[in-house]
Amino acid sequence: MIHRFSVSNYFSVRDEATLDFRIPRTAPDLPCFRRSRARPETRLPTVAVLIGPNASGKTTLLRALVNVFQIASAGLGDDQPLRKVVPFLSDETRHEPTRFCLEMEADWLDDGQPAVFRYVLEVARGESEEADARELEQLLLRPATISHEALHHFPRGRPRRLLERKHSQSGVYVAPELGIRPGDDRLKAVRADTSVIATLDPLNVPFASRVAEQFRGYLRAVSPTLDSTGKLHADELAIALDAADGLRQRVRNELRCSDLGILDLEVRDGPAKGVAFWFRHEGIDGWLPLGLESSGTQRLFGLLPQIELALDEIGLAVLDDLDGDLHVDIAGEIARWFRSPERNPRNAQLLATSHNVGLLDDLEKEEVFVVEKDHSGATRVHGAQDVTGLRRDARLYAKYRSGALGGVPRFG
Repeated sequence: MIHRFSVSNYFSVRDEATLDFRIPRTAPDLPCFRRSRARPETRLPTVAVLIGPNASGKTTLLRALVNVFQIASAGLGDDQPLRKVVPFLSDETRHEPTRFCLEMEADWLDDGQPAVFRYVLEVARGESEEADARELEQLLLRPATISHEALHHFPRGRPRRLLERKHSQSGVYVAPELGIRPGDDRLKAVRADTSVIATLDPLNVPFASRVAEQFRGYLRAVSPTLDSTGKLHADELAIALDAADGLRQRVRNELRCSDLGILDLEVRDGPAKGVAFWFRHEGIDGWLPLGLESSGTQRLFGLLPQIELALDEIGLAVLDDLDGDLHVDIAGEIARWFRSPERNPRNAQLLATSHNVGLLDDLEKEEVFVVEKDHSGATRVHGAQDVTGLRRDARLYAKYRSGALGGVPRFG
């Protein structure tokens, strides 16, 4: 589970913006709060929803997290994830590095025991004295490099460095836990535009492969708006439906519950190549193609394999605009799947953005994060739990609409 994520100098995020999912000790024990396997004294939500006005930076925060997964699991020589990193475009920050910090629990060490890890990445772009109307275009053409990368874990609560490299220093520090010696020739393959994790993954370093494999798994349950590789075209969707035993049947059942007219689903050969999806409806003779289904049904059909895989295998779904084209009750039901100990016994997390504030009354204040921009256009984020005087029995919907939580759109 993810404990904490922060990013600075990234698109609309200038100063450090932090999503801290750790539940305060004073909060009651609720089924939707799960105890960390690595730190039983720490509780975490299985659902976190980002709300706020359009263009406030909600998608940007989730995209930053996805960017970390991409950079740490990219293939050798693939610098595309780095090219997606764009700094806040002010005179003070455009030449400064972008910094990501991810704290999460995982069982990457050889003993297989869960531990908390902190992964830090800093991405910088080459400097240039040129400045004209095409400044952004010029900035994106400059080579992006990793100026700092470090991974720590916390035995007995104290940080222990597992790996670190800095752009200004030669060599990569590796601890014995990584199973590779400091002078190993494989470390010479680390390039400025590739992470240490991504470099060592295909070079037979099991620790790096475990990290990269987990991050690649997370990318299988990411919204298309956050990662083009997460977009499920027909062929990819067909593969996703067969990725786990019984997944296709579970998706079929959920569709029948949400769209009362659907009776069955078939996967057939497409008109040219690939596959196509057809649906049988109550009262209609013959089958209808996916393209003739409602936008809500198409949206749900694309999300269900990712949601089911997150719950049953991957452990994390990162979904932008959770309620897009969906009735608020369906979006709420998806959130309930993750909150339910019976439906989600593996403690999978759902991180999502939403514009439908009707979801708020189904959530606890520790599950809600409010995103807004300040007068300079920089994104800020705070948890609803940080709002002074917010009682647990208060309706979050009413508090949000009154402006008490912040992040209310204003027109005119």
